[in-house]
Amino acid sequence: MEILSRIISHTPTWIFALFAFVLFMGARRMRTSVQSTGRVWLIPGVFIIWGLYGLVTRPGPLGPVLMDWAVGAVVGLGLASFATIRVEVDREHGLVRQPGSWVPLVRNLFLFGAHYILNVLAAVHPDLHDVAIALDIGVSGFSVGYFAGWSWGFIQSYRRAPDVALAAT
Repeated sequence: MEILSRIISHTPTWIFALFAFVLFMGARRMRTSVQSTGRVWLIPGVFIIWGLYGLVTRPGPLGPVLMDWAVGAVVGLGLASFATIRVEVDREHGLVRQPGSWVPLVRNLFLFGAHYILNVLAAVHPDLHDVAIALDIGVSGFSVGYFAGWSWGFIQSYRRAPDVALAAT
């Protein structure tokens, strides 16, 4: 019980709100939905900003931090190249239909969980601090790389998608 109270005491309250948002948005993508093109960019935007924030706020010598981040970004970009993005588009109304998938939920929870676990580990186990922080900066780079690659794939799919009449759900 002591370890749980230590973990909770090291967790800022905004983390719980972010977790709820990430969980909600991932669960929502499990079913086919029609949404505005702007809403499509919410989760990628959150993880790209979080990944860049992790890079610019990480203490320590820039060289090793940048190297860990860049390795993560390249791995994320490579993985995103395998993502299949299918959309139908109503360009007149700015709407997109995406088929339901469990992948966004798992991806979102993995990225959030990796950040959370590594930061808690660094906070409650000083002997593992440096390793956990190096891995976390890699996760930050992975997030940016993955969502940059996903965004490129989405834009290409959007351009090729058939123009259909959609209604927002």
